[in-house]
Amino acid sequence: MPLQLLAIATESLLEIDHIVICVSAPVSAFALADLGLVSSSQPLRRLQQGTASRLIFFENAYLELLWVEDELAAEIYAMQSGIDFLARANWPQTQASPFSIALRPKSAASDPAPTIDFQPFINFAVDNWRTQTEPLCFVIPESISLVALLDPTSVMHQQLLAHPAQIQQLTSTAVGISTTTPLTDSMTLLEREGVISLELQSKPLLDLTFDHRRQKRTLDLHQLGIPAVLNY
Repeated sequence: MPLQLLAIATESLLEIDHIVICVSAPVSAFALADLGLVSSSQPLRRLQQGTASRLIFFENAYLELLWVEDELAAEIYAMQSGIDFLARANWPQTQASPFSIALRPKSAASDPAPTIDFQPFINFAVDNWRTQTEPLCFVIPESISLVALLDPTSVMHQQLLAHPAQIQQLTSTAVGISTTTPLTDSMTLLEREGVISLELQSKPLLDLTFDHRRQKRTLDLHQLGIPAVLNY
């Protein structure tokens, strides 16, 4: 995850590249496989942050399940960056949002749409980082986005996308927040432009729809300690 919000020189719309979900304990690849989801075989460790994570890839986005392995390193990182993964991982006690939303410029090949002025989003990013009760959001350069790095011809990449549940593309994202505190400009921009929808919930919840719910099935990840529901 970048240490700071990166400005992008484009007037394209934003779209979701990946979503980070902070959890209180490690999530195993075997537990995810039992639910029909393929994930990275080895955790991705970021020693400076004191975190580890497991990735679940789809054709146009991915989920990063993140937990804290080194509390001291996570506390130091929080003081240095303002991003408190420990508080977000312990969201039932801290009331922090466990979600982070990484965005990329929407592909020029997508349907034409009105342009967005990114300046308000960039200016108010610090406020978003300091507001623990709402999802953290940031923009990444297109060059390191999923669509740039995913190679459809790679056997390894094909295997990561071959979910037994036959889930392929993220088509809508609803984020449940459990606070009545006014949202920062970053979040209101994303909702206004239709990137996400926000819902007031008693507890944080990520409600994701894939493939326009073609199979009319639902996968509840709460059983793994993940506050998310996948509709597909």
